[in-house]
Amino acid sequence: MVGEMVLRAFVMVLVAAAITLSSVPARADAAEVEKLITKGNDLRREGKPGAALPYFQQAYELTRTPRTAGQLGLAELSAGYPAEAFDHLTSALDAPNDPWTQRYRGMLSEALTKARARVGELVVAGRPSGAEVIVNGHTVGTLPLPSTIKLAASNAEVLVRAPGHIERREHVKIAIGRKEELTFNLEPVPKPVEPAKPVVVPLPPQPPRPDSPIVPPQPVTPVDPDEGPPTNRLRTYAWIAGGSALAAAGTGLVLHLVARSTISEFGVDCTHSSAGVDTKDPSAVSSAQCSARYQDWENQRLWSIVGYATGAALAVTSGVLFWMSRPADSTKEAHAFITCAPTPNGVLCRSTF
Repeated sequence: MVGEMVLRAFVMVLVAAAITLSSVPARADAAEVEKLITKGNDLRREGKPGAALPYFQQAYELTRTPRTAGQLGLAELSAGYPAEAFDHLTSALDAPNDPWTQRYRGMLSEALTKARARVGELVVAGRPSGAEVIVNGHTVGTLPLPSTIKLAASNAEVLVRAPGHIERREHVKIAIGRKEELTFNLEPVPKPVEPAKPVVVPLPPQPPRPDSPIVPPQPVTPVDPDEGPPTNRLRTYAWIAGGSALAAAGTGLVLHLVARSTISEFGVDCTHSSAGVDTKDPSAVSSAQCSARYQDWENQRLWSIVGYATGAALAVTSGVLFWMSRPADSTKEAHAFITCAPTPNGVLCRSTF
């Protein structure tokens, strides 16, 4: 009997200690919740519901009671989140026997009415089961959703996605007091189609005909399509050199004629002697102008000689090329002669092939 009484006393001591230890965090949480609610109410009285909202959210996470739910719902309504406020105010009013709810039932009911007047409902259904439902960038659950989604009256974006399926996105307008319904049936991601492999059927070897000789394959020498006979290329170069010779000689002739015109104009108003260039009539032309005319004549004469000389060189080159490009089996001999002689108008070159 004494041992049984001692055992009961020992058990009661253990139970009391456990209750005491378990109540310490609860009392600590309750004190923290009171501080958070007090701070949030102070900010609401100052007209700062947005700044007060985090304090009520922390209090609700620490202790989810009708009081913390109701305080959070009131703050959310003031901060412009009617859909969230509707859920938390409804949670507070669902506990009619709670002393805090009984005391503030009228205020909570009035706030719930205001929240209901600013929200609509959205029903999302479809397949596959377990697909993630995202509304306005926030995940609200997976298919099938257990209840409707409360949303503030505005345009909402709904995204449904699942692994191995093509995601779908739709926009819907949420109206006050109305229920919108959306159905998403996601299609599986199509598998890549592999191209069919061609079937190659080998042909049996054909025996050679007895009356046809077997000819071994002959080696094929590659031919360069751009390569032509050397004589043709040389003849082309000869024609190019001949044409260039004519162009150079023509340029020399034109410059020679211009030089003659310049020296004639010089002789009208100017003189040239061993003493230098001078003017005949200073009132008409100055000595500097006479010197410039004489210098122009010398330059024109020099370049005309260069043109004649270049034409002669190109003509010689053309003749040599024509001679080198003669046919190998030709019975006639090809001859090229270049004759240059001075004339009153300059130098005259003549080529004979």
